[in-house]
Amino acid sequence: MKLTNKKFTIISSAVLAVVMLVSAFALFGAGGRGELLDQAGRREGKGESGLVFIDPSLTALAGELSGTAESKAVAKAAFDQVNAQRASAGLKSLSWSAGLEQASAVRAVEAADVWSHDRPDGSEYWTVNSSIVYGENLAKGYNTAEEAVTAWMNSVSHRDNILFPDYRTAAIAIHIQNGQWVWANEFGY
Repeated sequence: MKLTNKKFTIISSAVLAVVMLVSAFALFGAGGRGELLDQAGRREGKGESGLVFIDPSLTALAGELSGTAESKAVAKAAFDQVNAQRASAGLKSLSWSAGLEQASAVRAVEAADVWSHDRPDGSEYWTVNSSIVYGENLAKGYNTAEEAVTAWMNSVSHRDNILFPDYRTAAIAIHIQNGQWVWANEFGY
């Protein structure tokens, strides 16, 4: 079959239409990622559509995490304190997730530049890795695990994330920018 310009145009138009249809379906259809956020930042549902969005900048941004051995130890100590809060409430401990650690690293770097649960490009925080991120706590200006976890526990929505019984995994990363510590605690199922 000889491919003429007309046939090429028709084929490429059809391919483009299919790509657009798949993209629209991924964004809006079949229980995709159009879920609502509640006060604690949790999304309703668990992505039953099976569609997964992984931000291509994930690896690059995670590599920009500026921390020290001390800040990494403090992040782990904060994680232990989060689990202590859960234990005090009669909840199961969270397991450390390497995937959420990478997502936390990205979000800490992003939050240092744009202080928001929305990402610098305007998308929602969970798009950093939509297959595993379901809740987020951010903090800045705290230099100890006790200070950060106390601040989270004194905030209703942050406390709700820490004490949400369905969460099973989490991780915390700290990015240091201009001497200020920026914390990201990501939660998952």
